[in-house]
Parts: sequence; C-alpha cells; structure tokens
Amino acid sequence: MSYNYNAHLKEKEGWERSEFPILCETCLGDNPYVRMTRAEFDKECKICLRPFTVFRWRPGANSRYKKTEVCQICAKLKNVCQTCLLDLEFGLPVQVRDSVNPNAEQMPQSEAGREYYMDLATRRVENEEVYGKFEPSAMIQKLARTTPYYKRNRAHICSFFVKGECKRGAECPYRHEMPETGDLSVQNIKDRYHGNNDPVANKLLKKADTFAKLTPPEDTDISTLYIGGVDPLKITEEDLRDTMYSYGEIRSLKMVAPQSCAFVTYTTREGAERAAEALFNKMYIKGCFMRVSWGKPPSAQTPFGVLPSTDQSTFFSLPEGTQQTPTAPPGAPNFVPPPAAPGMGDRPYYPSMDPSQQGSKPNKPE
Repeated sequence: MSYNYNAHLKEKEGWERSEFPILCETCLGDNPYVRMTRAEFDKECKICLRPFTVFRWRPGANSRYKKTEVCQICAKLKNVCQTCLLDLEFGLPVQVRDSVNPNAEQMPQSEAGREYYMDLATRRVENEEVYGKFEPSAMIQKLARTTPYYKRNRAHICSFFVKGECKRGAECPYRHEMPETGDLSVQNIKDRYHGNNDPVANKLLKKADTFAKLTPPEDTDISTLYIGGVDPLKITEEDLRDTMYSYGEIRSLKMVAPQSCAFVTYTTREGAERAAEALFNKMYIKGCFMRVSWGKPPSAQTPFGVLPSTDQSTFFSLPEGTQQTPTAPPGAPNFVPPPAAPGMGDRPYYPSMDPSQQGSKPNKPE
C-alpha cells in the first residue's frame, strides 16, 4: 500500500474535496439538466482562505456562468448558498436573518482567530452540528422569498456598450443597459457572509420598519384581544390559555370554532397591552401562526353582552326558539335583559355566573 504524502498534507491542512455543491434553487437555475465542471482545490475560499473544490455551471441559456465562492464548511456554518451567500431556507441575507436570531454567532476576523475557529468548525461539521434552526418571526416570513428569483442569474452588463463601442448588437452575450448607481451597486462578499453593512440587508430592514404595528385603542376600557387563524383541530382552549395567561390575569377566554378565532379578555388593560405587544405578528402555537388584534367595543345600540362583529354564541348560548324582547326599565332605554338559563325557569343567566368567565379553568370531565 503506497503512501500519498500530498493527499495527506491536503487533508491535514483542511483542504476540502466535495462531489456536489451546496446551492439554492435560484443559483442552480430552472434547467433540470445542468452540466458542471469540477476542479479540486482550484480556488481559495473567500472567507477562510482554504483551498476547496470549485464548481462552475450555467443556470440557463440567457444566464451568465456561475461558480462557488466559499467552501462547504463556511456554507454549512451559516446555512447559506455557496454562490450567492443567501440563507437556504428563507432566501434572505445573513444580516436580516440573524437580526431576529438570538443564537447567531460571529466568525473572528483576525487570521489567528479565524484559523482556530475553522478547526473547531470542521469538527462541528463532521459531527453534523450545523447552523441551528430557530422559530421564524412574522418579519422573516413576510420578507422571505418563496419562489426562485432567476433574474439574479442574468448576464453582466456589457462594458463596451457603456462606453458606446459595442458592435455585436443582438449577438452580444452581455446586457446592453446602463448600470445602476447607488448603495446596491457596491457589495462585498465578506460583508454579506458576516452580516456587516450589507446594502441589500439594510434595504430589507428598512422595508421591515414600515410594516404595520398594533396600536392600542383610545378607549381604555377595552381589554379584549381578537385571535384569528385558530385551527380548532390543532389548537385547544387550554393551549390558548397557557400562552396568554403569562401576560396578565384572564377574565374570559372563548373560542369560536366556526370562525376559527378566539376572544381573550384580561382583567386589566395593562395585561392586554403586554400581550398585544409581545404576540403581535409573533404568535405561534404548535407551528400555527395566529393574528392578534384588539377587540372592537360594543356600540351604544348593541344589546347587552354582544359585540357587533360576533355572534351571540360567542358570549352565551340561547336556547332554541328563544328571542330577546326588550323591556326597557326607566333610565335604560336600550337595555336588553339576558336570556333565561336552561332548566332554571325565568331566572336570568348572567355571564358572571359562569366560573370560566372569571378566569378559572373549567373542570374537565373524567
């Protein structure tokens, strides 16, 4: 058995040999039959400066040739594409993704620190300890690209056309248009990987600042939150109560299965404001995203205990065939008495008679 000293040296120095690149769907292209050239130890990684296997291919007929820019170890550490350095799951820059990820780690910039970090990172990759997953926020989901953006694979701008000297016309493989100037025209691959001063990320973060925010209503008596998108097959009242009770004492919680929503009323306005601020665009239960907004106050003409935008069954159930007939006592022209409780004769049934309306958990039948 012969001993290959050069191969041993390359393996010892951490040089990378791979069979297929780590690419996003956009960089791979829409052509199902992609031909690639593969060159082992052809270039240095733009991040760790270690030689790695370089792949080169053409994503489409009207696209430019693309190649891998960083090694697979650096790509796995950040969970990014080897070519565009965008996140493989959301298609966003690292700076945008890590802005909401509390566990994001940074690679040292110095040469000595980088070498030590890459030695540890190589062991982590060998043990399949890659970039940790996290629960995406509503901002990430809104900014995330769900479909490939093949326009990013277009050919470069023809430098002769910019000078007015290109004579190939339609046969020119480069684009005949003037380049755009501004912050987006100057991009650095290291800044994109480390998430520092990335102009594309700064543009997306400014866009995220314009998203709507939940403003508390002026009426301080309103302490009810509307929860939309509640799947009754997955989410139970117990799940909602476990999520909402940490922000304040709950007076009532009612699920409306036909409308896939729920109403949560807190005993204090402060508790409702804390829950609205913490859960707006961030409420996930069992992997389901739910919308949070403030409940609407009842109008002056609304019967007692009924919101204008909800059914009466949201707050109490009426026996079949029972109708509410206004009997206006003196001083209350718009008063409507509550319905009679089933099995209690003519005795009226008030919501305060139900323990679940006071924040107590109803007893589960055994």
